[in-house]
Amino acid sequence: MTRAMSARRAAEALTVLVATSVAVLAVMLPISFASLTASVHVDLLVFNIPRAMTGAAFVAVITAAVTMAVGSIRTARWTALLALAGILINHLALIPDSSDGQLDNLSLPTLNFIDALLAGIAFGAIAVAAWNDRLLRTVYLFAAVGATIIGDLTQSPTDARADGFDRVLGGALPLWFVAASVLALGYLAVTDPPSPRASIDTAIPLAPVFAAVVAFSAIIITSQTLASHKTSTPHLIIGAMVVVAAATAAAAILPGRDGILVLSLTGFAVAGSLVITLPRPGWVDLVTLAAVAVGLLAGLRAPRPLLAAASVVVLAGLTLAADLFDPPTAVAVTVGCLALGLVSGYCVGTSVPVSPASATVGLAVLFVPSIGVALSDSEFGHLAYSSSWYRTVDVDRGPVPATVAVGMALGCAIAIAALLRYRSAPENASE
Repeated sequence: MTRAMSARRAAEALTVLVATSVAVLAVMLPISFASLTASVHVDLLVFNIPRAMTGAAFVAVITAAVTMAVGSIRTARWTALLALAGILINHLALIPDSSDGQLDNLSLPTLNFIDALLAGIAFGAIAVAAWNDRLLRTVYLFAAVGATIIGDLTQSPTDARADGFDRVLGGALPLWFVAASVLALGYLAVTDPPSPRASIDTAIPLAPVFAAVVAFSAIIITSQTLASHKTSTPHLIIGAMVVVAAATAAAAILPGRDGILVLSLTGFAVAGSLVITLPRPGWVDLVTLAAVAVGLLAGLRAPRPLLAAASVVVLAGLTLAADLFDPPTAVAVTVGCLALGLVSGYCVGTSVPVSPASATVGLAVLFVPSIGVALSDSEFGHLAYSSSWYRTVDVDRGPVPATVAVGMALGCAIAIAALLRYRSAPENASE
């Protein structure tokens, strides 16, 4: 009996790992890119990916809030299963129409938008399904952060230097990976016995939804504006202040100290978007994932939100130093990727919210293209899936973007200190 229960627990943990990773990668990566030669589809996809990612972030929070109101883990699992099955069907529909390298009947941007929205549904539902179990919650957090980092590091599918995870993920999310998540989650959903409702309160928690509207809207609007005003100092200062103020307001809207994660990851998203990541050997990806795990476990064991905020400031400072002093490529890339893993993992581990909906707000901040993305490419005047996504040593962007990242990291750190001062810690924050 004990052995069967242990096998079941291991299967649940593995399923949460795979399903969450699929959901996140479906948001972070285009549905298809490498094999298509119809330039109009590719151009539209390039310009619509940031909007699709932001839509996924909103949908994830709404799904988590609604699923929390339902109060059934089984419902959450079935919701995630249906969303992942929709992603699989979406990818399968693309195959026959693009067999000749052209799209004749389908719209690539539309398919990508559907993919992202379904992924957001799955991401929010899995959070609710896993949150009350400590092991599953930890696995969910690791998968959410790890897949986001790997998705962000994955370079252009047309780059001949592709190595490591890039070879698997560069063209599109592998069908076998999506299918595996559907089969695993389907088995658990079918064999899972009905569980009692987690709560008798059927009211939808609106605070996370309002917080998401405030934070995500400010980030995407500011990023779009700064993408075309990179050299305007007033735009840079006002934009950075708006995002920090919006993150602070979102953190204040969330109950208790749940908003610390929003503030931590808002600062991290900007600094992390500026870290040089190319070229790098494939083994760096695996070490980066290990760094995420180490940082997450360290944060869960010894939560220090101010230390996490300070680590984001240090990350932004290291990025600025790399821009100013031009260190050797291998050193800059390796240290940068390891820092991404450690800092992101620790930020999440040290500020785990009580509510899964609040956690979804914080984690989904990483989906919304930040100011860092907007400022990465000095020659591209739009917020799009451009070369700014692939941070190579060849791009000379100057010290301004990293300076903005340092300022925003300091602003978020001050807001975290204020939140810690004026709001008490919940008794079950680390349970």
